[in-house]
Amino acid sequence: MENLFEFLQFNTPIVQIPDVDNKIYVKRDDLLPFSFGGNKVRIALEFLNDMKRKGYDCIVGYGNARSNLSRALANVCYKFHIPCHIISPADEDGTRIYTFNSRMAEDFQAQFHYCQKTNVKETVERVIADLKSSGLNPYYIYGNSSGEGNEHIPILAYKRVYEEIKNNYDYIFLATGTGMTQGGLIAGRAINNGSESIVGISVARSETHERLVLQKALKCFSERVQLIENYDIEIVDTYLCNGYGTYNQQIVNTIHQQLVSNGMPLDPTYTGKAFWGMLDYLKRRNISNKKILFIHTGGTPLFFDYMMESQLINLTDPASVLNAVNGLGNLLVPSLTERNVDIPQYSLKLSSKGKVWCHYAMGEPISIIAGYFNDSESSTAYISILAVAKEYQGRGLASSLLLKFEDYAKLSGMKYIKLEVRKNNNSAQEFYHKHGFKELYEASYSSIYMVKELCY
Repeated sequence: MENLFEFLQFNTPIVQIPDVDNKIYVKRDDLLPFSFGGNKVRIALEFLNDMKRKGYDCIVGYGNARSNLSRALANVCYKFHIPCHIISPADEDGTRIYTFNSRMAEDFQAQFHYCQKTNVKETVERVIADLKSSGLNPYYIYGNSSGEGNEHIPILAYKRVYEEIKNNYDYIFLATGTGMTQGGLIAGRAINNGSESIVGISVARSETHERLVLQKALKCFSERVQLIENYDIEIVDTYLCNGYGTYNQQIVNTIHQQLVSNGMPLDPTYTGKAFWGMLDYLKRRNISNKKILFIHTGGTPLFFDYMMESQLINLTDPASVLNAVNGLGNLLVPSLTERNVDIPQYSLKLSSKGKVWCHYAMGEPISIIAGYFNDSESSTAYISILAVAKEYQGRGLASSLLLKFEDYAKLSGMKYIKLEVRKNNNSAQEFYHKHGFKELYEASYSSIYMVKELCY
């Protein structure tokens, strides 16, 4: 096997983008010239080098369908003829999506082993045992089946990157998910006595959880690679938008603005969320006249997933509203027909007195959310209908509709969002709970009201 670091040694470009208050620069690690680039290409190489040093002959990775690491790891393995297996959990709600990352990983002949978040350890142990029984010597990238032992390996990648950027900036911002990249930057800063503020915008975990992950990784690095002391960790979890893979209108606006103004692709899972978080962080803290560096950690395939998503449209035409309600209203439990709703009259009321949004695919409505924002006395918006066509469920459409409704409610000065749900519709109640709704009181013998207080 050729030396992996000779295969990919590049200092990626750093470009300045316009900003009124600060000098903002972006390190374009998305332009690494292999497998759509990104931080996970650098990290995948670290894992493969460690595997090579220790004499293993097979890689076992981990990541869900959005995982940039799974794609990069599979691609590097294919190039160097190394068997690659990926443990792939479903999302928190049990659903799975299909992405450009997962498709490419399959094209690179990675073998996926699907599981839930609740049985990852058991799945890792089973896959490793099966590979050993087939004569292979598998290397699990995170160490043992509990994910311990290799925390220091990915940190090496961005310890090296820090050497390129040290002593040039006041702040360094980046998306923080697994903590691998931020951990590397923090280690590099500690070793080189740097003074930059390294701010991780969390895209998946609470500040408390992410801090523990980073502390554990840095402790492992300090024990196994090089002693580091007196380092600080800054994690901001204000921009989670209810968790990993979810986003709001501000992130959508940020992605659009950077694409049209600077020709820079951002994705809603990692870089778009982090870039919005950085801009808001600087604004809220009145930070000015500073040199800011944003690490663009890649994720271009996720940008194209985002661009390929169904188009979300605000419907104002009564005929279009009627068409959408006719097509999707019977997905409700019970359906509008079973409730004896006058659908034309209901649709007309929605279009004239409320707001209606739909996702469209191939010219047809595949999801709908509609409601009212005119209760100024209680400052409460009301969701009247939320439905997604069965073949499009599990893709996050309902979550994006709800976020759109929330954003408009805030713009309308609402303090609460209220809805009615059937008592026996457990899946719907779980969905609303996940998005911050709580039971209010009984609406009827068969239904309850749920309400969410909006945070500004």
